[in-house]
Amino acid sequence: MEEKQMELTEKQIKDLVARRHPEYIKKKEHWDFLASTYAGGRAWFDDNIFRYFKEGDQEFKERLERAYRFNHTREVVNLINKYLFKEDIHRNVEEAPEPIQKFWKRATRQNVSIDGFMSALDLQSSIYGRVWVVVDSTMDSDAESVADEKKKDVRAYAYWISPQQMLDMAWDDDGNLIWALIVEVARDDQDPFTSSGQEYQRYRLWTRNEWYLFREEVKKGAGNAGRRTAKVVLEDKGEHKLGVVPVFPVDCIGESESPYFSPSLIDDIAYLDRAVANYLSNLDAIIQDQTFSQLAIPVQSLLPGDENHAKVMEMGTKRVFTYDSESGNQPFYLSPDPKQAQMIITTIQTVINEIYHSVGVAGERTKQDNAKGIDNSSGAAKLYDFQRVNSLLITKAERLERAERQMMFLAAKWMGVDLDEEHSLIAYPESFDIRGLTDEFAVAEKLGLLEAPDSVRRYQMEMLIEKIFPNISAAMQKEFEKDLLNFPPKNALNTLENKSVLTYHRNTVQESGQDLSQGNGNSSTQATE
Repeated sequence: MEEKQMELTEKQIKDLVARRHPEYIKKKEHWDFLASTYAGGRAWFDDNIFRYFKEGDQEFKERLERAYRFNHTREVVNLINKYLFKEDIHRNVEEAPEPIQKFWKRATRQNVSIDGFMSALDLQSSIYGRVWVVVDSTMDSDAESVADEKKKDVRAYAYWISPQQMLDMAWDDDGNLIWALIVEVARDDQDPFTSSGQEYQRYRLWTRNEWYLFREEVKKGAGNAGRRTAKVVLEDKGEHKLGVVPVFPVDCIGESESPYFSPSLIDDIAYLDRAVANYLSNLDAIIQDQTFSQLAIPVQSLLPGDENHAKVMEMGTKRVFTYDSESGNQPFYLSPDPKQAQMIITTIQTVINEIYHSVGVAGERTKQDNAKGIDNSSGAAKLYDFQRVNSLLITKAERLERAERQMMFLAAKWMGVDLDEEHSLIAYPESFDIRGLTDEFAVAEKLGLLEAPDSVRRYQMEMLIEKIFPNISAAMQKEFEKDLLNFPPKNALNTLENKSVLTYHRNTVQESGQDLSQGNGNSSTQATE
């Protein structure tokens, strides 16, 4: 498709910034909910704690002020991210071109390294399902030579954008972007004396060889009302001549059938998390209203408002109920029914358990809830969870490696470097070990009991040492490697053989003059015999 430079009319600009892809309106509310549930904060409760049947305004207001939650959505996303980046990512720095090395050190405009950026990218893709990455350059039109570029520290950088910011795009028959329209929020704050400090929206259009930047013109102090009637003008434009749109999607857990969105890791978890928060709020209401027994005092023919009725009410230090009684009954306490609270607690525990089992990280939590310190899961359940989370991690690692390769390809294009798409400069892990230290000790013990080959036990000991001492010096690492050459110790095997001989070949030992008491059998029985 040949792109033509042309002057844009006001109507064309207005129609452009009003474009939305077919899934945008349907998905935006869901994306906003996922992001807010992960972020948390007090404002989250205003939109996500619901009234229960016949609840008054004052009661609901007070319950909302007391509301609390443990952010299970954030916990799940962060656990997967921790597992994913626990393993080493190999980057061949020695063979990488200099611009790529610079890109790895400062991958963003804020000088965040590639490790930090990829970790953030994984978090955001887990939240939204699909995020978008833009690779741009600090190069301007004044740089006419390589010397000018070095003098001005020209480099490529990347940043991610949420699906709410990707307003519209188009694809060709080969699945490549033709153009992409992005919305950004900027602020008039350059001059502390004359700037308004007001936020405004900018629209950035990327094509395969050009870019356009449009800006809202909002009057000072107009607020949101002024934004709705703001005029959008072309602020800047230019050519990048890359031949491709420097924007691409990054999916979380799989290829989506839709070109506009992808399933999220927390699509269902976020709603389960909201249900838990509402159950906890209902439980809090029960605790506040029914925890303490209420005093009931019998009165006879006294109505509220009578002087004698007021005196009866003053007798109690807490809230007092009165009831009409002619049989001389004694005062008593009304105890709340604990069944309602227990039912809510059981439901909360079940939902929390399902949240973590759904992604295979139940081992990081407890079997029932966050307050208990023992994992009661069976071995089969743990194995099933391990297989599930390992499969998820492998899929995410493959997506991230593909994304980093695409970033390197675009960064190389910006800097005028030829980079083979099939290069071996980066490699993400293809399997993940999420066993804990206790599990490693158990495996080592069982390998010893099974008399596993020395090479197997030596390799397992290397893994164990790496977990116990993750940040050792190079000198200590060499000492460990030297000692591992003599592991497992041979004398331990000889001792076992000697004990076996002394136990089962008593006559031979006696003939050789050795003491029977050194044997492994019952020496008192042997002496008697």
